[in-house]
Amino acid sequence: MDEVELIEEDKPFRDLATGWSDLHRAADHSTPFMSWEWASSWWDFFGSGRLHVVALQRNGRLSGLAPLYRNGGPWGLSTLRQIGAGQSDYLDFLVEPAAAERGYGDLILAVLKSSDSDLILLEQVPPNRLAALRDLGRSTGSYLQVKERGHCYIAELPPRWEDYLAGLGSNERYNIGRRSRTLEKQHGVVFRRYGQPGDDLDRKMGDFFDLMVRRLTMRGRVLAADEEVSRGFHRNIAQRFATKGWLNLGTLEKDDRMIAGLLSFEYGGTLFYYHSGFDPDWAKYSVGMVLMAKCIEDGIGRGMRQFDFMRGRAAYKMKWKVEERSFYRVVMARSVAGYLKFLGHGLTSRLQKNIGRWAAARGGGHDRSEKVHSAGNEPGA
Repeated sequence: MDEVELIEEDKPFRDLATGWSDLHRAADHSTPFMSWEWASSWWDFFGSGRLHVVALQRNGRLSGLAPLYRNGGPWGLSTLRQIGAGQSDYLDFLVEPAAAERGYGDLILAVLKSSDSDLILLEQVPPNRLAALRDLGRSTGSYLQVKERGHCYIAELPPRWEDYLAGLGSNERYNIGRRSRTLEKQHGVVFRRYGQPGDDLDRKMGDFFDLMVRRLTMRGRVLAADEEVSRGFHRNIAQRFATKGWLNLGTLEKDDRMIAGLLSFEYGGTLFYYHSGFDPDWAKYSVGMVLMAKCIEDGIGRGMRQFDFMRGRAAYKMKWKVEERSFYRVVMARSVAGYLKFLGHGLTSRLQKNIGRWAAARGGGHDRSEKVHSAGNEPGA
């Protein structure tokens, strides 16, 4: 029989570190974004409201974990959200692989019993969790909204780079080869990969972040969080992931100066592409495309089996021989009144956005601002 523990204070949250890491390694579904390192860093830099972490203990060990926090929601509705929401992809609860479906249902039920919040908002839910959520909704009388929220794009990697390259379009093969040769032979540009704690990561991550912000600014986009907070988070997670062997910062450098960077995380044979940036002065050489190719080639050479472009449909992703996978947002409401309020807020928000677009079009302007927090943005020409 599982024992349920609700964690709302900082010290018991920190005390979870070892058990969380053990469960993360053993769980039926895990990504870097569900690790203790990621969740605790995210909470330190972006957390607001109150912790609401539900833990299942079985025979003295952690068997299930729902990392949530509680804050205000739309129209005054109190809401439970996942730790990491906004800066993360592939969020999910952690459960032991034995009887994973039942364990997931038990964990969701424990979450419902642990709080009187009006809403539970789950982002990026994988398809195999939906049946358990719907069953629980029916059995508890909860109101569910399940919506496909987008897709992730994954390239399966063969053992040899030449085989992967041969599967791309002829234009892509030609451009990768031509641009790579131009950068290497005419400009002395070299590819480097950083990922170890001794790799001067603070400075390299600072250089990378500067390129990322410069590129976003040029495109009229903004970060989803305060720039200095976001910079601190990137540096922190780089150091922590480096100690785990999960960090991969690929760069193109000219005379030891970074002109392009691609940040990804290595976990379970997959490279998870998170962010990229490059010097706009080098855009005409397609440094984003060349660096992407170098990172994939390097990953194949070290035994990576997948390159995950993660969420967000973008034309450049389609050129890399990807498969599309869906993810979902699930909203659970305790009452019909709460559910109707949530729906009303959604309708109001969409109406306001449409009015804004209409006003911008009438005025001849363009609303080009976009909050960027993951790898949905194009790495470059």
